[in-house]
Amino acid sequence: MQEIPGKPLSEIWLKASVLGSIWASVEIIFGSFLHNLKIPFSGMLLSFISVWLLISFLQIWKQNGLVIRAGLICALMKSISPSAVILGPMIGIMTEALLVELFILMFGKNIIGYLFAGAFAVLSTLIHKVVSLLIMYGLDLLKILTDLYHFAVKQIGLSSLSPVTLLLVITAIYILLGITGAIAGFYSGRKHKMNQNTAESDEAIRLKIKNQFANQSGEQSYSVILLFLNILFIAFILFLLNQNLNIAAMAAGITYLGFCVAKYRNSLKRLTKVTFWISFIIITFAAAFLWNGFSHGAFFSIDGLIIGLKMNARAVIIIIGFAGISVELRNPIIKSVLYDKGFGSLYQSLNLAFSALPFIISNLSKQGSTTASGISGKSLNGLFSQADTLLNAFEKEHQRRPEVVIISGDIHQGKTTVAQKVVSILLEQGVRIGGFLAIGEDEEGVRTGFSIKEIETGKTMVLCSVKTDATSTKTGKFYFNDTAIQWGNRLLAPENLDNKDLVVIDELGPLELAGKGWAAAIEKICVQNSLPQLWIVRKSIVEKMAGKWNVGNIYVYDISIESAEDIAGKLKSLIRL
Repeated sequence: MQEIPGKPLSEIWLKASVLGSIWASVEIIFGSFLHNLKIPFSGMLLSFISVWLLISFLQIWKQNGLVIRAGLICALMKSISPSAVILGPMIGIMTEALLVELFILMFGKNIIGYLFAGAFAVLSTLIHKVVSLLIMYGLDLLKILTDLYHFAVKQIGLSSLSPVTLLLVITAIYILLGITGAIAGFYSGRKHKMNQNTAESDEAIRLKIKNQFANQSGEQSYSVILLFLNILFIAFILFLLNQNLNIAAMAAGITYLGFCVAKYRNSLKRLTKVTFWISFIIITFAAAFLWNGFSHGAFFSIDGLIIGLKMNARAVIIIIGFAGISVELRNPIIKSVLYDKGFGSLYQSLNLAFSALPFIISNLSKQGSTTASGISGKSLNGLFSQADTLLNAFEKEHQRRPEVVIISGDIHQGKTTVAQKVVSILLEQGVRIGGFLAIGEDEEGVRTGFSIKEIETGKTMVLCSVKTDATSTKTGKFYFNDTAIQWGNRLLAPENLDNKDLVVIDELGPLELAGKGWAAAIEKICVQNSLPQLWIVRKSIVEKMAGKWNVGNIYVYDISIESAEDIAGKLKSLIRL
């Protein structure tokens, strides 16, 4: 028997789960408040709050790399936001985390490092906004804004005020706010640290296990191909606009927009906002009246009007296209990539962070309800006092990972036959077993397909066959029965395993490695249930299968060496009767 130990999360990843979930909660609560009240410079204010939070926690937990991990967790948690566009906010969060981590590494965990970190983190929101506008409207926006600026300062008699001076003033405001946030965080964190021996959370942490990254896919279908096609279509249409191929750009744009509206239900969400149409009118008429106004003495320009309309057309393509890209970024394949490519710690941390999100949001809302904005020292102090309690809850939850026994052997060596013997032994001993076995079907000594047999009832259904079937999905040489796959996944649903002691899954193969077949069902079981599992896996892919899901210790039994009795004995020792 080969044992593959489960890899526990390190302390820094557990703490990053805590900080990442709290940060995401702050983004949701305060971000929604600022957005709903249409408060100007809400991005700057939200960044100020984030700096306050991060610097505060760095007084309590001083590990290097904590902030960048928490930022990655918070950004990925943003991927399940109902907002149509999530790419921009995700980039903004990661930028703030990178800058805070960078300046602390450069200057150390001291007041100087914190001041630089806060200043540049808040300033990054201004840079991010400018870059976003240039991407959306193109470089023509700079000329219109410059002309508009000169027109405005001339009207108020401040012609000597240069655009550079105004930009420096705005930059200084952002930097000062970032410094203020860093100072507030420095003293808040130190104050809590001095009092943390007496501070206790007044409410037990309740993790919502079903609310995890594994369960955030929803009913939306995803496609990696469409992700790249969205990017290519946006680039192609923008290229046509830049080359002044207006008719071709219009035809391609209308076609692409029609596809996006049909495919992505929320892609038009931003276009329904009044603020978008206000900016549409302002940009169009500013371009028409200012494009050649100062140089030719004219107050209306057809060329400017066309430029303004093209800028807005570009913005519409960017907005709706990025909405499509944002949807595709929610693709569950991201989870497989995270785990398969060595990012298991990040994936496990995300699951923990998601499980705490409803509780933190609810508690933060209660703590902030005494102020008009909900932004108060009391709110943040409440988060500090619960951080250690939340960390302990994460540590306990992380220990609940299911242990797995794998029956391994070569193709046609008799893995399912051994599994049947193991199941029979355990059933005789009163073990309640869920799941199914895959019964091979042969014709003249040639394997022609498989049927799955439910262990509890004995019911069978054809799973796959070599016979051509246009209604089935072909994988390898077999045509898979979609109805049987749906039935098998229902048998593996966590709610159908509540009264079971063991779940058997036969067989796991290339289909599951590709994220199909029983993959999604196993993922949910691993998240919501610590039930021991018995997998049947061919020998050549055991290592890959062992690293695909977040499980505890894995025990691999080679049927050419070990007996069914040995395997049943091991499973019995894992079952909590």
